[in-house]
Amino acid sequence: MLDIGLLPLRSDHAVLRTMRSADASAYASGASDPAVRQHAHLPEPEYTEASVVALIEGAIREGLERGDLAVLTIADPATDAFTGSLVLFGASEGSVEAGFWLHPNHRGKGLAAGALALAVELARRSGFTRLVARTVPENKASQRVLERAGFIQGEATRDVAPSGQEVVLMHYLLDLKPITPVPVQTERLRLRLHQHADAPALHRIYCRADVARYLLDEPWSETDASRHVSERMTKTGLNGASTALALVIQHEGAVIGDVQLWLTDIKRRVAEIGWVLDPAHSGRGLATEAVRTVLTLGFEQYGLHRVAAQMDARNEASARLAQRAGMQHEAHLRQDWWNKGEWTDTLIYGVLATEVSPGSPR
Repeated sequence: MLDIGLLPLRSDHAVLRTMRSADASAYASGASDPAVRQHAHLPEPEYTEASVVALIEGAIREGLERGDLAVLTIADPATDAFTGSLVLFGASEGSVEAGFWLHPNHRGKGLAAGALALAVELARRSGFTRLVARTVPENKASQRVLERAGFIQGEATRDVAPSGQEVVLMHYLLDLKPITPVPVQTERLRLRLHQHADAPALHRIYCRADVARYLLDEPWSETDASRHVSERMTKTGLNGASTALALVIQHEGAVIGDVQLWLTDIKRRVAEIGWVLDPAHSGRGLATEAVRTVLTLGFEQYGLHRVAAQMDARNEASARLAQRAGMQHEAHLRQDWWNKGEWTDTLIYGVLATEVSPGSPR
């Protein structure tokens, strides 16, 4: 079943969230667009603001509660305003189907591709192994979005569309790679994917001026924490759509920080790593244990060639951590980064796959 508790999900390109009554007017307006009527084959012949509100409060809510139908809003990441709809339905035997359309005022902005990438991660984190889609042959825009997302085109058959009409539909398929190998248990830590419930704990860490001093962000507000967690929830592995892995660090059941690994060169398997730890837990080797574990995952699980870490040169604690984790000091760039009103120096640390022994302790 679909894990709706994962919503909302966010990226730089789109937000995928549950529908609200405030979306009803924009939904009805978009659904009346001739291109949407022609290509989307929506179940109802006509939508009004009132009828959409009734659906949100009725069939849409019931589908979310059952976990087999998710009629979701594609929202603008800057304003959270409705820009289109994405539906996940027909969940069965590890497979779920996706369909989407955009309001005419919001086409050409990458919102459909962004929302589809989020839907892929929602399906993966819900345990599905296959995402399917169908579209009419004339809908070239949707076909391009699907193909860019990695969907493989199958045969065209006559099927019954959601509108009840029998039409020719092109089938698309995306095999979803399972989320492995997380969570990871080390001697003292548990590293797992982010959840919305982590926002308060991470806010308490990232809101501190001493933590944020050498980061690119200002101290987080509660809103910032919710937004960042929604983004990090989609970072489920280097082989996923996000090409990134973001893990919460837990010690004795408490969230004490997080660590991220992301590809900077997909073809050549080069990545970067970053981390933040609650200062209350420093000095005990916990951050080093987490970073070593994620580096091992990067080399052994994802076949990385090289991992780098970049940090403000004044951040002596992170520099020492990188060294303890087995990374070598490679460069000191002078006043190369303008951050928070001043030029700052950058330290670069790196480690190669050939420098990590197979089966290194975690």
